[in-house]
Amino acid sequence: MKIRQSNSPSSVVAHALAAIMLFVVSLGVSAGEKVDKTIDTSSSPKVDIEHVNGRTEVKVWDKSQVRVFGELGERTEEFIFEKRGDVVVIHVEVKRKSKQWYGNDKDGDDLTVYVPKDSDLHYTAVNADIMVNGIQNAVDIEVVNGDVTLQDVGSRVEVESVNGDIELRNIIGELDVETVNGDIDVQHSGASDISFTSVNGDLQVDTTSPDVAVETVNGRIDLTLAEVDALSIDTVNGKTTARMSLNANGQVKANSVGGSISLTFQSDVSAQFDIEAHAGGSIKNRISNDKVNKPKYGPSSSLRFIKDGGAANVDVSTVNGRIELDQK
Repeated sequence: MKIRQSNSPSSVVAHALAAIMLFVVSLGVSAGEKVDKTIDTSSSPKVDIEHVNGRTEVKVWDKSQVRVFGELGERTEEFIFEKRGDVVVIHVEVKRKSKQWYGNDKDGDDLTVYVPKDSDLHYTAVNADIMVNGIQNAVDIEVVNGDVTLQDVGSRVEVESVNGDIELRNIIGELDVETVNGDIDVQHSGASDISFTSVNGDLQVDTTSPDVAVETVNGRIDLTLAEVDALSIDTVNGKTTARMSLNANGQVKANSVGGSISLTFQSDVSAQFDIEAHAGGSIKNRISNDKVNKPKYGPSSSLRFIKDGGAANVDVSTVNGRIELDQK
């Protein structure tokens, strides 16, 4: 196994000394080797972390440096820690001689990384948990298996996961989350757009964003919203609940195949409502006295009415589910 570290000193003397010392150092180390390395950076570097197994915790500090310390996994072949321009690279290469080269998190790395708070973080892993706290710039996470926990981060956050739960606390700024299997729990503030895509798993979101988009296949959706300009919900099966204050000229579009959609608005909401249940679904209206229309033949039903001037638009449809409209 090798450890490789590279730095980019700014002074001519430092460059000369670095050249004498061969600048890039490769050391043979044993499995499970402990590491503790630091590189000087700008106050807002790009940090690229890539490994296969284990766990990584990323924290911020008030130094223009990146420090990584911890223990490498048993299958580690090479540890790379170097600067490439203004990008700090932390890569852990593993032996890939067996069919299960990815191993499991018990065999993997256990790393803690300190970065400046204005860093731009990109993290990639196959089978690992990632925890990030305090980064104020962009955070981009891609994992196959593992839990993702982010706290006090922004201004742009992107998370992609195949298997594992995602927990986001005090997220500020634009947010885009995609997962296949796993629950998503989000507390977000700010006026930037946010979006979520999920196949299997529950989604719970508490946000002040005026623009929210949700797309799911299976799982419960629970949205606690503030003043909404645009809300888009597309779901196949599961229970969807959303509470909001709909702004004038705002728009809500919600579609489902089965399951239920329950929307709660402020008492003085001003909107035009267009609600449809196509093949045996049901509609419950607790906002006005308007009645659901049912044709003489066929299982479909619909509800159309204007509340307090109709400044906004609410369009909801289901194939074979339940739609409920309520007010606070």
